[in-house]
Amino acid sequence: MVFSCVFANAQVVFGVPVEDTGKRIAADSTLYSRLSGRFSQGDTTLTLEELGTLYYGSAFLPEFDPYQEERIIDAADALARREKAYDALNLLDNFLSRNPASLRALLEMAYNSWVVNDTGSMEPAYQKYYQMLKVPMASGTGESPETAYVIRSIQDQELVLNELNLVGMKENLVVRNGQNFHVVSSAKENDINTRKDVYFNVELPLKRGKQQSLQNQNSH
Repeated sequence: MVFSCVFANAQVVFGVPVEDTGKRIAADSTLYSRLSGRFSQGDTTLTLEELGTLYYGSAFLPEFDPYQEERIIDAADALARREKAYDALNLLDNFLSRNPASLRALLEMAYNSWVVNDTGSMEPAYQKYYQMLKVPMASGTGESPETAYVIRSIQDQELVLNELNLVGMKENLVVRNGQNFHVVSSAKENDINTRKDVYFNVELPLKRGKQQSLQNQNSH
């Protein structure tokens, strides 16, 4: 099922403005932790809307900082390349305990578990990754700004393209109706001469993420 992201100066996903997700989390201090606990325990009965609350709701938590998140995941990747997969796993496990909706962290967790032949951790990590990936995949079709995929992190752009069996070749930032979009010229891996544009709504990482990153820096 694909839900259109129709907007009038507001992101709307699954029929609900993204900002309303933040308001619900602020109004119920246990909502996010309850859903996070169920997801972390491997609950496969979570609805798409509940998973969406985790995925998009993470952008309204005080610690939301996609730029810091990217640095942590890059650090884990660097550890893995230096054959320190267990150190990478510890770093990722600690990060995911606070940021369960991070697709890149879930994928890195699964990969590093595979590296150390820990299938007991690898399979649940992959399961959670694909479970959470359903959220941005269902947020639109990517065919226009009105049906753009809505993502919480710029890094998720590549993951969505990968799920579509596409490779991003060129990216442009455009502003429509006061919102920021990445338009990614993409192609099939085996047919790079045939291009299609895929639209991503990047309001959360570019606006809210940048704002939170600056607040975190000023608090130190």
